[in-house]
Amino acid sequence: MTTAPKLILAPLRGVTQLTFRRCIAKHFPGFDEAYSPFLTTLAGNRIKATHLKDVMPEANDRLPLVPQIIGKSPADFKVLLKALRDLGYNRCDLNAGCPWPMIVKRGRGSGLMKDEFAVRAMLDAGCEIMGDGLSLKVRLGIDAPDLLLKRLEMLNNYPLAALTIHARTAKQMYEGTVDLETFSQCLEIAKMPIVYNGDIFTEEDLAKLQVRFPKVSAWMIGRGAVRDPALPCRIRGTLVGDARKELVAFVKEYSECSKAESCGPSPFLGRIKEFWSYFKDGVTDGDYIWKRLRTAKTFEDFDIALAPFFS
Repeated sequence: MTTAPKLILAPLRGVTQLTFRRCIAKHFPGFDEAYSPFLTTLAGNRIKATHLKDVMPEANDRLPLVPQIIGKSPADFKVLLKALRDLGYNRCDLNAGCPWPMIVKRGRGSGLMKDEFAVRAMLDAGCEIMGDGLSLKVRLGIDAPDLLLKRLEMLNNYPLAALTIHARTAKQMYEGTVDLETFSQCLEIAKMPIVYNGDIFTEEDLAKLQVRFPKVSAWMIGRGAVRDPALPCRIRGTLVGDARKELVAFVKEYSECSKAESCGPSPFLGRIKEFWSYFKDGVTDGDYIWKRLRTAKTFEDFDIALAPFFS
């Protein structure tokens, strides 16, 4: 018999994250916490408030947030962690899993894991500031799924709050299948709490993973939550009332807030198209709406494309 799962909302590139977090927590509560889009470390001894806008506590009162950081300079990492600690955060996450080639090439994200000494230096710095409140997000490897296996004994020496494993390589990006066999090997070696990430799109997906990996402490969902914002409620069996009506209200609020935060139609449409590129797969007539939305260039085009959904 499976226990109630701990659910973590992952950040997703292109989606208006602060707005998405607030909307999903309001309309479909079910996530226990969320990770922020990564904050980049900056050179210097001061962090401007504008750099921390997305993680300001007063803007994240609906869902507990874990700020995520990407970088490779231990000194800069400590400066940013101190700024977050001053905001009241006692948990932060180091992103060593981002698969985007330019980031990997620069030794950040998944690229950080190539250099064991660089990883050690960042973890030493992180644990110095956060103690046991530091977590780490990784992939199985870069070109092959063996790099994490080589690093786990070293990682076990740190008091990590959690290790989130996206069960793909960086080279895969988000394509192909997750490697559950290698993930299973990592799970057996790891001594810290493990968070699983990768291809949870339905409640059935999670149920199967829970049975196979009962040692996993939490489950991170990204694209699955954008495709179906009601997914955390479906998983918990708490979806009540008119789900379709609530979904329309969710999309309307998300769209209106994203529009208000954007400087004109171009940035708004860029983000809303990113959202719909996932969301369309879980909606009746999603392809029909998506076909019209893809060519939208104005707010009026958006209204016309979404009229069938809102009606």
